[in-house]
Amino acid sequence: MVDLLHGGALEAAAWKIKNLPDYEARLERAARRLDALGRGPAALKIYETALMASGRPVEEVREKVRAFEETFEDDEEEMTIPRASGIMNVEDDSWFFGDERIRVMTGRLLGQFQHRVTQYNYVDENEVLRRWADGYDTRLFIRRRIHETEPIAGVVPGFELPLIQYLRVAAGGDTLVPTPGMARVLMSLGAVGEGEASDDYAVLGAAEGLALRLELPAPIAGEILNDLARGDNLEFPEPPAEVAEEPEGEAADEATGEVIGTGGTDSEEAKPSPDDRAARRAARNNAERGEEPTRVQDPHAKDAPGTKEEEGEKPEAAAPQAGPEDAPGSE
Repeated sequence: MVDLLHGGALEAAAWKIKNLPDYEARLERAARRLDALGRGPAALKIYETALMASGRPVEEVREKVRAFEETFEDDEEEMTIPRASGIMNVEDDSWFFGDERIRVMTGRLLGQFQHRVTQYNYVDENEVLRRWADGYDTRLFIRRRIHETEPIAGVVPGFELPLIQYLRVAAGGDTLVPTPGMARVLMSLGAVGEGEASDDYAVLGAAEGLALRLELPAPIAGEILNDLARGDNLEFPEPPAEVAEEPEGEAADEATGEVIGTGGTDSEEAKPSPDDRAARRAARNNAERGEEPTRVQDPHAKDAPGTKEEEGEKPEAAAPQAGPEDAPGSE
């Protein structure tokens, strides 16, 4: 299905952000912040994401992850998912801010992704994590608002949409994490309504659509929105009236978030002239008369052009006649 609801509003919102006087500086800051997030072994990305369930600031969470990495660093053995699981099984809850719930969540997530690594015949763990983050199936579960049935992270109790999105971004996925600050900025930009600002799915969809129109990776666009949310002044320049008009065909598929009709040269293709339209009508009429089928079809199909069934009774096939050599008793 195609969602055309916020098309023009997102075009206007993208124009407002691009025309901010400090847009380039915000873009650079967003890129620097994301650079630190995507580094490190897959096991530590999963661990960091689970720790975010504590509600503590991201700086405090990353400090805990760095301490864990330094404490158990081994030049001869990498911090793989199985090794991290083994360490966490024997260590106390201090590595989880004293929260048994986070400890259990971390163990289950590590187990789920270790199972995925074996399914991929032990491909690099970070690559397995990235494939999950950007996979079609994962995006489909999120877009259809059924993340709790997603086969990997979605089946872990307490691992809600914001945490799933945090892990997808950390793994290198082209998505973002919906936040209240981001929702407030999108509402100020006119990209979401007041009733949608409390809906993480609506905020996620609008922010990803805005990233497409900004021609930026979704994580970068998300950081820019969060950067704007940290400021006190949410005033934006007003775009010309024509900017708010959504070009034909630029609609987002709500199942995958992909834009329909904007890839390649679709958006640059000129509209057909009256002569072209007349020629196409003539071709269709010829096809209806059976002169020139417009597509390959089953010749036995009832709706195939130029293959109407003949009226009258169909002759029955005659029984095969037996020859002398087939007669009973012949040798």
